[in-house]
Amino acid sequence: MPSVIRVNFADHSSSGPGTTAASAAAGGMPTYELKFLNNTAATQTFVCFQSSQNPPSGLVPAWFAMRVSPRTQLLFSWQQTYDFVWMESGKLAPGITFAAIEVLPATLPASSLVTLTYGSGAFGFIDQRQGRSDSLMITCDGTVPTDTASVGIGMAGAATEVMQAAPNMTFTFAPTARYWMTLADVVQGEIFDPSKLVPVVPLVFEPNVYALTATLNPDGTVTVQNGVAA
Repeated sequence: MPSVIRVNFADHSSSGPGTTAASAAAGGMPTYELKFLNNTAATQTFVCFQSSQNPPSGLVPAWFAMRVSPRTQLLFSWQQTYDFVWMESGKLAPGITFAAIEVLPATLPASSLVTLTYGSGAFGFIDQRQGRSDSLMITCDGTVPTDTASVGIGMAGAATEVMQAAPNMTFTFAPTARYWMTLADVVQGEIFDPSKLVPVVPLVFEPNVYALTATLNPDGTVTVQNGVAA
């Protein structure tokens, strides 16, 4: 029987082969599950990321990444809760690992707008407030230095989309989750360009579908099916 690793982003827990991580509920929101099955003879790094572009391009953070041994199943679960994030990244570039310094929960529209400021040698979010009902927005005020920090949004506490912060700029993010998977030699949070990778496979949750299984086949192709296959 294949080994099973379970990772729950709802409470950021993980457990080793053959054990179970408890599922958390966030205000009654549904829990999404993605099973990755490595049906090859080599260890692979499974990466799940989000991008609104089709095909994905530009710089994105590895929302979730984990190395998976041959004939091992990885079961990853989360809820679609949004966050604002920032970190002192310097100039945003591939290879940087985005480890958010501040993670601020965001909801539409009650708390969908926030300001990043800089003072006394430190960045911080201030003045979170009601914004648009269809967007998450971050305003950088005039104190933010150039090429010093990055801002963005996350889901379930981990960054999904980030941009280079700049003074007197406003960044608008569409809270429409579009999931993708790839295989890449990256760690969780690392910035990479998905257009340079193969395969890049869409993970589409149809209405009322909350679980998918993605199988990496021996020939390197990926098969995606609804439900968590046995």
